[in-house]
Amino acid sequence: MARHYWDPAEQWELRFTEAEGGSYFTNERASHPYVPRRAEDVPGTALGDLTGACAVRSLSQVFIVPFAVRSVGGGRKVISPNSVLALGDRAVGLWTEKPSPGVRLLIPLDRVAAIEDVTILLYGRLSFVPFGDRLTIRYNTVARAEMKPALLELRRRLAGPPLELPDAVLEPGDLPFKWKVLAHDPVVRLDEGAPALVRFAEVPGPTRREKAIGQMVALNPYELVYLSEPLEAADRYGVDCSTVPRSRMTSVRVHESDFEVVSNGACLRLPMAPALRDAAMSWLR
Repeated sequence: MARHYWDPAEQWELRFTEAEGGSYFTNERASHPYVPRRAEDVPGTALGDLTGACAVRSLSQVFIVPFAVRSVGGGRKVISPNSVLALGDRAVGLWTEKPSPGVRLLIPLDRVAAIEDVTILLYGRLSFVPFGDRLTIRYNTVARAEMKPALLELRRRLAGPPLELPDAVLEPGDLPFKWKVLAHDPVVRLDEGAPALVRFAEVPGPTRREKAIGQMVALNPYELVYLSEPLEAADRYGVDCSTVPRSRMTSVRVHESDFEVVSNGACLRLPMAPALRDAAMSWLR
């Protein structure tokens, strides 16, 4: 059962009105992002605008994010207008159809500090984190398979040259099946079969009735990767994932109960289990 966390409005989302928001419930609309098959499928001027701003070279780098209405807590709703997300060779950008068509957010790749990707059942929240305003979209995870190749390609562009792994045991011990699969997935290793240091731990759930929370930290030649079962849901069906390019990291430390990493000027706090914090500190010292 999901807890009710405050999921704040983005600066580009619109105030909900019954007149406009009500159309979400009456019109037939795609419910999840999708890769357009033809340039003509991309709304308005989005493809041209994003191609120029982000250096888009293929439709596989473009995702149409349909109009949606969502709750932001306190009984309030906002409208996410029809949007187009571009993962370009030069920048990540978001174009929206309303209140007037145009590129709302643009983050050059050299400013990206990390990528955060939360999935809980059909709920997905994808964020590109710079020093400054992040770009976040929410999406139906039915679209996950279509988005994954472009996300991996973007991570490779952000990664920089490979760095050596410290001397340590590469493979973890026995893992629950879910985590054994993840430990060998490109989400952890970036490239299938690539080496990675991996540690797994569990932390108690927030209440006695809730299951323990599985967590994993990994270091591959390009990134620090942190995975955790959802902190925003009690049923644990999903994964929170943070990836930080090693070439952009400038400092790490333990701050209270979090592992803190500074990347490209942005400070990220990752709520790791103590054993994972210790492992990450020893790898990156």
